[in-house]
Amino acid sequence: MRKIGIFGGTFDPVHYGHLRIAEEARERFGLAHVLFVPNQVSPFKIGDTTTPASLRVALVRCAIESNPHFSLWAGELEREGPSFTVETLRRLAQEFPADSLYFLTGTDAVRDIGKWREPEACVALAQFVAFYRPGVTESEARVGVPDLIEPKILFAEMNGLDISSTEIRERVAAGRSIRYLVPDPVVALIEQQGLYRPAGHPPV
Repeated sequence: MRKIGIFGGTFDPVHYGHLRIAEEARERFGLAHVLFVPNQVSPFKIGDTTTPASLRVALVRCAIESNPHFSLWAGELEREGPSFTVETLRRLAQEFPADSLYFLTGTDAVRDIGKWREPEACVALAQFVAFYRPGVTESEARVGVPDLIEPKILFAEMNGLDISSTEIRERVAAGRSIRYLVPDPVVALIEQQGLYRPAGHPPV
């Protein structure tokens, strides 16, 4: 039985922090493969402005193409409306019936798992791995996690990079360099498409 990592996110844009977390998880937990799963719309971010899904997919694709252990799964983008983790996990369980799913997330997200749709079903469908992130300890992450769910979540300290997509968008908007924060192909695509630039600034 293979272990398959499921790494969901808006990826607006994908950056080295995402890639480092995925690689760290792959090595630490013996994952055969990590699927990057761009969200259609997060139920907790409805109304937020995001880059069109097709461009976010293109950013992820060019970021991971050099790693044979990473691939893109765009199933969430085939649905209208918000993306619910339980629906994604059910579909992936059908697509990979002989494999064990590992859902990669952050401790900040786990604190809100009680607000998710069918949280008990989520942790039954996949082994949840919650990463420590800057400013959040394991004890803080456990606060608010339902008692029936908390024992089923694996909390792990990960050596990810403290990079945020928000920071990258702000740097691009200000005309600052994002080199070494995202892979070079991602930099090139952002520049080509004129992403994150103020209105009136055409693509380069």
